[in-house]
Amino acid sequence: MTALAFAAVPLLASCKKDEVDYDAIDREQKAQMRAIFVADSLTITKYIADSSFKNVVRRPSGVYIVTKKAGTGAVAQPGQALTTYYKGYTIPDNKLFDASQVNATTGALTPYYFTLNVTNVIYGWHEGFASMNKGQKAILLIPSALGYGSTGAGNAIPPNAPLRFDVELADIK
Repeated sequence: MTALAFAAVPLLASCKKDEVDYDAIDREQKAQMRAIFVADSLTITKYIADSSFKNVVRRPSGVYIVTKKAGTGAVAQPGQALTTYYKGYTIPDNKLFDASQVNATTGALTPYYFTLNVTNVIYGWHEGFASMNKGQKAILLIPSALGYGSTGAGNAIPPNAPLRFDVELADIK
C-alpha cells in the first residue's frame, strides 16, 4: 500500500505542471486588448488631424463624435426607437462597407431603425447615438473593440479595424 502511495506522488505532482494558468492568459489578453485600443486611438486621432475635422468630442469609451449639423430637441435616451441613415467606412482607408439602402422605386434612402441600448448593433453605435439630438448629422469614429473587434465582419471589415460612420439621427420615438 505504501508503494502505491509513493507511486501516486509523482503523478499528482505532474498535474500541477499541466494546469492552465488562467490568470496569465487573462493578463495576456488584457495586454493585447490595451495595445489594440492604443493603436486604434492613435489611428483615429491621426485620421481626425488629417481630415481637419472641427467640433470633435471624445466619449470616455474612445468613440469620437464629429458634429456636421446640429440637431434640435432632446438627446436620444435608452429604450427609444431611433430612425437613422448611415454610411460605414473602415479607417484609415475610407473603404465603404455598408450604407442605408436606396429604395429602387422612389430613389429615397431607406431608414435603419434600432432601439438605443436594446437592439443588437455594434456598441459604438449605442455610445455615439446616446449623445445625439433629433436631426443631428455626425461622423462616429469607433475603436475596433466597440465595432466588430478581433473577428471583423466577413471580407468587408478586417479584424481590429476602427470604423467611421457618417450618420443622421432623423427621428426619436
